[in-house]
Amino acid sequence: MAGVETAVLRAASTAAGWLWRSRLGQVPGAGLTDRPVRPAARWRRPEELGPPEARRLAEELAGRLGGAAPRLPEHERLAALDAVADAFAALGGAGADALFAADLDPARLAARLPVPAGAGLSPAAEALARDLIRLACAHAVEYLTTLPSFGARAEVELVRRAGALQQSVDRLAERAGDGAGHAFEDRYARWVADTHGRLQLFGLTTARAREEWPLDLAYISLGVSGEQPLVLPGEPGMHRTTVRAEQALGAAERVLLRGPAGSGKSTLLQWLALNAARQAEGPWALCVPFVLRLRSFTTSDHLPLPEEFLKAAGVPLAAPPGWVEELMLSGRALVLVDGVDEVPQRLRGRTETWLRSLISAFPKARYVVTTRPSAVPEDWLAGQGFVPHALLPMEREEVGAFIGHWHRAARTECPGEDLDAYETSLREAVTARRDLGRLATNPLMCALLCALNRDRRMRLPRARKELYDAALDMLLVRRDTEREIAGVEGVYLTRDEQILLLQRFAYWLIRNGQVEAGRDEAVELVAEWLHVMPQVQGDPEQVFTHLLIRSGLLREPVKGSVDFVHRTFQDYLGAKAAVESRDFGVLVRNAQDDTWDDVVRMAVGHARPDERTRILRGLLKRADKVKGVRSRLVLLAAACLEHAPELDPALRGEIQSRTAELLPPTRFSQAAELAKAGELVLDLLPGPGTLSEMAAATVVRTAALVGGPRALARIARFRTDARPMVRAQLANGWRYFDRAAYVDAVLAEVDLSHTYLVCDSAEALRQLDRLPRARYLTLRGGLGIPAAVTGSGNVEGLTFEEDETLTDLSALSALGGLSQLGLYDCPGVESLGPLAGMPLDSLILVRVRAGLSLSPLASLESLAHLSLDCASGLTSLSGLPVPSLRNLGLWRGARRVDLHGLERWRDLDVLTLSGERQVAQLAAQQSVPTLRILQLHGMTVDPSLLIRHERLDELFLYRCGLASGLEPLLGLPGLTKLTVSFSSGPVDLSPLAARQDLSIDVYGPNTLLGTELFPPDRIIYKS
Repeated sequence: MAGVETAVLRAASTAAGWLWRSRLGQVPGAGLTDRPVRPAARWRRPEELGPPEARRLAEELAGRLGGAAPRLPEHERLAALDAVADAFAALGGAGADALFAADLDPARLAARLPVPAGAGLSPAAEALARDLIRLACAHAVEYLTTLPSFGARAEVELVRRAGALQQSVDRLAERAGDGAGHAFEDRYARWVADTHGRLQLFGLTTARAREEWPLDLAYISLGVSGEQPLVLPGEPGMHRTTVRAEQALGAAERVLLRGPAGSGKSTLLQWLALNAARQAEGPWALCVPFVLRLRSFTTSDHLPLPEEFLKAAGVPLAAPPGWVEELMLSGRALVLVDGVDEVPQRLRGRTETWLRSLISAFPKARYVVTTRPSAVPEDWLAGQGFVPHALLPMEREEVGAFIGHWHRAARTECPGEDLDAYETSLREAVTARRDLGRLATNPLMCALLCALNRDRRMRLPRARKELYDAALDMLLVRRDTEREIAGVEGVYLTRDEQILLLQRFAYWLIRNGQVEAGRDEAVELVAEWLHVMPQVQGDPEQVFTHLLIRSGLLREPVKGSVDFVHRTFQDYLGAKAAVESRDFGVLVRNAQDDTWDDVVRMAVGHARPDERTRILRGLLKRADKVKGVRSRLVLLAAACLEHAPELDPALRGEIQSRTAELLPPTRFSQAAELAKAGELVLDLLPGPGTLSEMAAATVVRTAALVGGPRALARIARFRTDARPMVRAQLANGWRYFDRAAYVDAVLAEVDLSHTYLVCDSAEALRQLDRLPRARYLTLRGGLGIPAAVTGSGNVEGLTFEEDETLTDLSALSALGGLSQLGLYDCPGVESLGPLAGMPLDSLILVRVRAGLSLSPLASLESLAHLSLDCASGLTSLSGLPVPSLRNLGLWRGARRVDLHGLERWRDLDVLTLSGERQVAQLAAQQSVPTLRILQLHGMTVDPSLLIRHERLDELFLYRCGLASGLEPLLGLPGLTKLTVSFSSGPVDLSPLAARQDLSIDVYGPNTLLGTELFPPDRIIYKS
């Protein structure tokens, strides 16, 4: 490592030195200003600028400023000039050292020169002082780089920095022990690839050894939800999207991944670890993964530090000293933390503190944390920059893909067995039977259905409880019986005896807040239970070994530790034990603990009618008693009704009426919670009536998540609602239903003229000729440019998402009316040349091929909106060949683009910037664009830098923190809307409460302060 990096470093230093000499030898100064202002008389050439020089610069520059500066009273103008001088004094003077500390960037230098806190300036005078500081910094850099001594000083600084870098590389090489670190990384990567490269598929387990299948064969890509910035022209804001999980995880440094039991969270982490170890293409290609399963630490007195990661993960390799910490510091570590929900509530504070300390000590590392949704709030760790995403239920196409994967693996296991009939019958069953279709949207349930369909010769159970019972019967009895396996380990256990022991073990884990136990402790528990089971032959060790090997429900992930193969089976068996023990009070008391959610639901299914009534009435009473969890317990009782085939009608009615009080939902997160109650919620959902736009959209969303014919009828009631958010949900809903039926019932009457419709399958494409008003289409998942689209004469907007097969855009020339085009994650597109001469008004490029040439944009005469989120090779806006723009978006992938040249687009009124550097450049510009909408992304915002934009109507802060309070925004008289989305720290809204004309839109989890000062209609929660 050291040899190659040293050679590169030395070559870079030589090249940089040549550039310095050539640049400084051409003309004096940095060329940052057109008319440089001298900070001192011509006969003086100070090498450091103090208060007198700063005051002189400020005096001259103030005369050049337009806008409100000349209208200030003289005493306020003079006070502003004094503040500039005081700012330079506080810095200790600006000389070569100050310039080098700011990397010769005037904006960074200005950031180190705040207006003194005690200056006592009016808002207008303070704004003038800030403007003058920024301008003075530009002229200071210009002047100091003209000094005769500066060239030599710059050469010395360059050599010093190169030497420091060389020493850092050499230290790394020394610590690696002459390549030991690199060699160990290769060994560790091979271990990770071997350990995490295989997956157990439920139902494909035979004999004594569990069969495992290549993850490449078994894994399917799942969707996650979240809010994404809306980059369509003239429509700033957020919209809910479905993206591939891998894409979402790759787009953020820190992710909180939420999903219910069996949704694929752990498998996704396994896939990430495998791809990082293989250095597969993607943002984690250079990362080293560390998989930490929190369940393993619930009995430990502390959580692991970096040097303990390998031991904690069960890695039997010894790393060189400091190897893990070096990866964490450099940002190459990928820390995968699995199962916050598997940590008892009493220990979650400890877990949060541990994560915060890791992030504080190692902020450059990447982190992915998984949990069930109910375990922690969505804004958990939002202040540390975690982006929340929710794993979505599998859609129809994904269910089909999963069934195909499972049966391909089964054919490998049983090459002589004809499985085609089983696969075909299951595909038909999950399509025709709504009960099975709903179960199949969960990967674990889908695997159960695949296994049972094969085991029961295509005769499948209907309800979830019946499904678990059949699975237990298959695993505990039939599989060994049909293979004539008995008496292994010298133990004979009936089905009931196995279930009795397993459910006691499961309930012991639940009561103790654990998901795994030491093997020795488990054997001791079995010994206690065998005292009342004298008929069982064998000692406790033999009996437990039999359960571990033969039941198919237990495993030993790490030597000496035992758990259930999936938490769902633990909850199911534990619930059965709780009911048989008549622990109804225990169930009700713990119902507010999210780790008991599934236990309570399944207990209702196991219970007899009178016992069921006792549990549900207990939940309602506790909801009234514990006000903080009232809504949660009512929704839990509603979700239990799906598991209650027989129940007192009066109690069912009371639960339904209590649930109705929580309607209509006003956030999409509430829609997801309501949908868990199943079909009963459909009867409670209100019709269009007088619902607000947000409420109507969430009602449609709730019904879509429930699914089925009744849900379709409920959605159809909204088909004439033309409000944008409702239209978007109506269009989104067809992914959950048969496409043709959805078109008939809903979309045929929906005004789709300004709403994007997602097409992600051949079935969806076949419906387009029935939707003449579908003028805006999103093609997702490798569909290319299909004839069904190019043959349509009315397509005006088209976006391509996640299409690695798309290389040539020539076919788009057939769309003469195409005005909007978006390319999202299409790395195969080779050229934008085919777009030449098209009437495009809007072009969006997100994560396309690196270095893709933008020169063809020069021929797009109608282009008014351009959004870039890619490394296009563009370094400055001056190199962007677009003559006129009204809307420009520079997102994360374009955060290094310099704003030089922005001033030529005089009609620009919507601008998106990413990172502090671009905002500082905007603030330093002499010519200020007349912006109507400003969107800031991924930065710490100093609101005082924005007050120059007096005509600003909307300000959008996406994943931003605040460097100071929002008071400066009061100086924007036209501001009517502030949007706060996924803020990276607390946002105090209280300074804005007095502005009655200003509303606040909120997306995602945020820590908002001062909301109690606003009336409800001024703060609108959009998700």
